[in-house]
Amino acid sequence: MKVLFKNRTRYTKEVYDIFLQFHNKKYGSSYIFYTAFVTLLIFFCFGMNLKYHNYSIAILLFVAMIIFLYWRFTHPKEEVKKELKTDAIVQEKEFQFRFFEKAIEILDKANVSRVRYFKIKHIYETDDYFYLYIDKNHAFLLEKNGFVIGNSSDFKVFIKHKCPFRFKSYCD
Repeated sequence: MKVLFKNRTRYTKEVYDIFLQFHNKKYGSSYIFYTAFVTLLIFFCFGMNLKYHNYSIAILLFVAMIIFLYWRFTHPKEEVKKELKTDAIVQEKEFQFRFFEKAIEILDKANVSRVRYFKIKHIYETDDYFYLYIDKNHAFLLEKNGFVIGNSSDFKVFIKHKCPFRFKSYCD
């Protein structure tokens, strides 16, 4: 198989912070909207149960609302803390991304993973990075200056062709 593009990106805390800023700008408002909507829905049910004197259900709904809000505010922070402690960030691992006709290979010193293009959910381009999302919270980070084979402008054309309707640019 012929390598069409090859990229090397070192994952550091600074790179991860840049990704988090982008991710929060992209998905933060929908997260807040969803949290507010569910909270209002639970609060409405709580109020209706109080009105009709179903106090045990009202207490249960109030407790559920508190647990939901606690989880929605603490879970993302815990996920970020956990991610910052991974080997990729702590040891500042360098990942090598090799792009073939049908799949991507992700290599570090110990592991090789293969991802087919149809598994990529979204691709976002910023001034310095490409973010290839494999689910709503995890992405491969490719530094634009990290291309060893090919370049970022040719890669942009290639990945848009491989993943139609999933590419969006946020360049200035």
